[in-house]
Amino acid sequence: MKLSKIFEEKPKRWGFRGDPYFWDHLKGLAENMDIVSPEELEEWIKKEYFSLSGKALTDEYMDFAVIEQFAHGGMSSGGVDNTWWMEEGIPLLKSRLSELR
Repeated sequence: MKLSKIFEEKPKRWGFRGDPYFWDHLKGLAENMDIVSPEELEEWIKKEYFSLSGKALTDEYMDFAVIEQFAHGGMSSGGVDNTWWMEEGIPLLKSRLSELR
C-alpha cells in the first residue's frame, strides 16, 4: 500500500491558503512511497517543508512560510501555517497512518 492513501480525504479546515497545496504536493510525492512509521512520516513532512521554504517546520506560534509555487492569489497566498501542520495536519496524518498499519 502506498503512503498517498493517508492523504486521500482532505481536511475540512486549513490554516493558510498554501496549506492545501502543500498537502497535494506531499500526496503526489507519497504516491511513490511505501508506508512508513509515524515518526518517519513526521520527519519526511518536515524535510519537505524545509526543502521548499528554507525554514524549519516548528510549533512556534504563528510561524509560517510563504512558498511561491503555492501562491495563487489572496491575502495568505502561498502561506503554509506551521501551527496548523504541527497541531492538526501532522497529527491527523499520523493517526490515519496508525490505522493502516
